[in-house]
Amino acid sequence: MIVTPGPLDPPAERLLAAVAARGVPLAATPRALPAGTEAVTLAVSTGPFVFDFAAVVAAIARPFRVLILSRLGAHPDARATGLRRLWRLEEHLRGGGAPTLTLRFAPLVGPGAPLWNRLRSRPRLGRDARRLLNPALEADAVETIARALDGRAAWRGWFEVAGPEVWSLGELAERAAALGPARDRGDWVPPREELAEHRLAESGPWREHFGLEPRPLAEALAERAA
Repeated sequence: MIVTPGPLDPPAERLLAAVAARGVPLAATPRALPAGTEAVTLAVSTGPFVFDFAAVVAAIARPFRVLILSRLGAHPDARATGLRRLWRLEEHLRGGGAPTLTLRFAPLVGPGAPLWNRLRSRPRLGRDARRLLNPALEADAVETIARALDGRAAWRGWFEVAGPEVWSLGELAERAAALGPARDRGDWVPPREELAEHRLAESGPWREHFGLEPRPLAEALAERAA
């Protein structure tokens, strides 16, 4: 079972909802956990709250492990406040003594993904059109979490969940805009100020650890759009 300390920020909340749709029980707060002694997974990201880790541990009152849903660019010297906050959260939880797995997500695309829908609306990109990224399919991000939870990947370390291909934001926008506007106009997930701090990621460790080989992005998106 997964338990969260409170509301999470995107993409964490969306990813956990997709994992729950696969049949993994999800408790919105530690106090919502059913009675029992079985171990649980505490999933943590930033959100519109600051939680007391000691109080959360006391409320869980059973063995647990920690899943940190972070984002590319988390660093103590990042310019974006959200990325600095994620770094502090990572450091705090890794020092808590529980088995901890950290996933830093690249921009996620695919049907329904907030960023993908936003790009379908043809936003003005300006200089950001040249920004180079390693986007990942949202479906691969969900599969990553599922494999961690069911034991197909060891619960340790930190990984950049990022595709092996390099795309510019402008190229992604062109591909998305070809589908026409979505009903949901989406949002900048991650925020544009964070995208400005992205550096090209190393996808190899993630792919090897979780036994994943992402399909070419253009191929996967074209099949979904058909």
